[in-house]
Amino acid sequence: MDRKLLEQYTQNPYAQLGFLAILLLLYILTKISIFGILFAIALIVTVALEIWLGSKKHGWKGELKDTAISLAGIVILWFALTIILNTSVPINAVVSCSMLPNVERGDLILVQGADPIGYEIELTEQELADLQSPTTSVSAEGFGSFELQGSLYSYCVQHKDDVCSLFASNPSIFSETKGPLTFQYGSCIRESPEVLLSTPCIASVDFRGETYYTNLSHDTIVYTPPKGDLYSYTGDIIHRLFFKISSGGETYYLTKGDNNPMFDIQAYDYSAMIGNTAPSFQNYKGKILLQMPFLGYPKLFISGFFAETANCDSTLEFPTVS
Repeated sequence: MDRKLLEQYTQNPYAQLGFLAILLLLYILTKISIFGILFAIALIVTVALEIWLGSKKHGWKGELKDTAISLAGIVILWFALTIILNTSVPINAVVSCSMLPNVERGDLILVQGADPIGYEIELTEQELADLQSPTTSVSAEGFGSFELQGSLYSYCVQHKDDVCSLFASNPSIFSETKGPLTFQYGSCIRESPEVLLSTPCIASVDFRGETYYTNLSHDTIVYTPPKGDLYSYTGDIIHRLFFKISSGGETYYLTKGDNNPMFDIQAYDYSAMIGNTAPSFQNYKGKILLQMPFLGYPKLFISGFFAETANCDSTLEFPTVS
């Protein structure tokens, strides 16, 4: 590509947007990572060419001045949004498919640092400590109880034994207790274009004699996982609030992805011996105020998130509450 053609491309915003839009559309239709990589390269090259051609036309001092003004405008807008929306992260992009079908990978979300809606419960400090512990007590009708780390679901994803075979075929006989909460298993349907599969999932949570079910009217929140947690290596988490917990004058959040079979606090990596804890108010960034499809992909590609995550080709249907 010669210099004249590059100049024509750079000076024609419609050509730039059209080329980037084609790459984005190809990625959305095919989910092939190379199109995401090409999008990121094209975006970087387009910006670099714009700066280079601007320096040729106005000189480096003029171009640096224009670039500095543009960057200052972005920074001012960002800080204005942090003040208006009362959060340090007013704009975010959805990386995973854990919230399908309600929030999709590639959505750009506007975040508001307001008090989220969810079931509200109060725990003693000891109850909270027991809930935050990785140890879980599992019970099965007719088979007694035993302890493991994280959850039975996490264990059986990473192990194969007789208990896991029984769990896969009859999950409703199992429940597990973490602190004052008892998680009841049931059978969910994992639906994809090719097949329908039955899979174990958390159907409800018992707390002090009351049963709680997933409520899709609860807010979807954004939080930064506590340092050292399993999810802390993946960045901010965007999941639905289940319980808002008050304990010792602090607030904690029990969350779950709509497309995940278990709660965040139940995830556990047995090879690394790392699980998750319920994030506190200090980890809370806000709740989703607005979501815009596809507009988050540029951020994902620039950040290197080209490949889709687990379960992007399917959604989870939970048992009907009678």
